[in-house]
Amino acid sequence: MNSNDRLDRRVAINPPGLCPPPDPYSYGIKVGKTLHLAGQVALDSSGVIVGSTVGEQAEQVWTNILVVLEEAGGSAADIVKVLYYLADIRDFEQEMVVRRRVFEGLVLPAVTGIQVAALGLPGLLLEVDVTAEFAE
Repeated sequence: MNSNDRLDRRVAINPPGLCPPPDPYSYGIKVGKTLHLAGQVALDSSGVIVGSTVGEQAEQVWTNILVVLEEAGGSAADIVKVLYYLADIRDFEQEMVVRRRVFEGLVLPAVTGIQVAALGLPGLLLEVDVTAEFAE
């Protein structure tokens, strides 16, 4: 397999309704049955930060994640790994409240949480990236 064949297997997922990525990247890349999502933050469709608490931002973050998954043909049930970054790890419970609701009744994914010094924009408190594995 040459490098062009490998690149041809990648499908960019950039759903309408999300703000255009501020940097040159795709919201998701699907390779075969696996979807890798870029870190999602609490930006609405016009690029404005939604919420001033981790809980409020988590609502928007998970909404954005589910939009990307749905565009790729999946749902929360397909998520196998969650990696979240918090400006203050002591706020993890606020994110967990939302995540528990997203995964209610589903097999829970593997999760890692990390505190970071800063996120991409002032006012962002949370970023979440996920990996999903589709049945087909």
